[in-house]
Amino acid sequence: MKQKAMFDKMIIKATIDIADIDTIVLRNYLEQCTEGDEIYYKSTAYANFDGCFIEIRGSRLRCKCSICKLWSKGRTGKLDNSRPMTFAMAVRTIRELLLRLSVKPENAVVTYYEIGITMKMKLPADEYIKQVQEASGRILWNDANYPEAKQKTTEKSKYFRKVLKIYDKTFEAGEKGRRVGANILRIETVYKHQSVPLTELTDNSFLSKVGRIFYKDWSEINFVRELSAMKGVKMSQLEKAREIQRIGVTRYKERYKKMYLDGALTKKQWETIRNFARSWPTERVKYVEEVGELEREFKDRLLASYQVGIFTPIRRK
Repeated sequence: MKQKAMFDKMIIKATIDIADIDTIVLRNYLEQCTEGDEIYYKSTAYANFDGCFIEIRGSRLRCKCSICKLWSKGRTGKLDNSRPMTFAMAVRTIRELLLRLSVKPENAVVTYYEIGITMKMKLPADEYIKQVQEASGRILWNDANYPEAKQKTTEKSKYFRKVLKIYDKTFEAGEKGRRVGANILRIETVYKHQSVPLTELTDNSFLSKVGRIFYKDWSEINFVRELSAMKGVKMSQLEKAREIQRIGVTRYKERYKKMYLDGALTKKQWETIRNFARSWPTERVKYVEEVGELEREFKDRLLASYQVGIFTPIRRK
């Protein structure tokens, strides 16, 4: 299974010609609705199989879909976002979608979009997710809507317009009754609260920039790293250093202070631990972080995906 990159979910808002509404309604199986004196149109349950959720109010159209699923449906007949896809394929799919919606590119903006890659790993995806701590300088938190180590994201509050997400694609697909194979890990960057002109989003320079940012963000991911020590460092000191590395100096001191106050440590033991923690800024140079196999594999696969051109924009004739 090769690495995959794609635009996935996307929300497009556009201004349309009133004269085209009947055509759009018929072409996309929309139903007429009323709200007070207003008449508007929206997708029926058929959209679950068609892949596009559309709403028209006056001359304003809103479309929510997965570009990757639409691309797959056009070629296999199935809505599937686990198939290989490049930016070039995505741009062609977007253009086909605009024709279907009777929307001119210059009259549309994108308010939400996701890009990502799917990777076949040596071990189950949650083994990698357990090890990741930060991406692009932001903490990756366990998503409360999923079992532990099945999905982590950076903070998703309304104040963040960009969210990084890593999840177990094998688990996610299985929950939806689909099978994508074992050990499938997916990383995504979600852009929300946007207002990107569609003509800009499908331009080569924009796609190249987004691809570079995606690679930079995810190449800066931090995995849990073990410490090794220089010659002459005692094993007991190395164990203390590794614990400080995992939980930080403050939590380390708080933990052992409580044990001392509870009578679990002698005064001499507590003083030895406290002095080690106090001297950590200078002691730190005696230890080296070791890059683990999981981190090395992740970054090798990410780089390979970037180098083989999956983020290459469409070539213009």
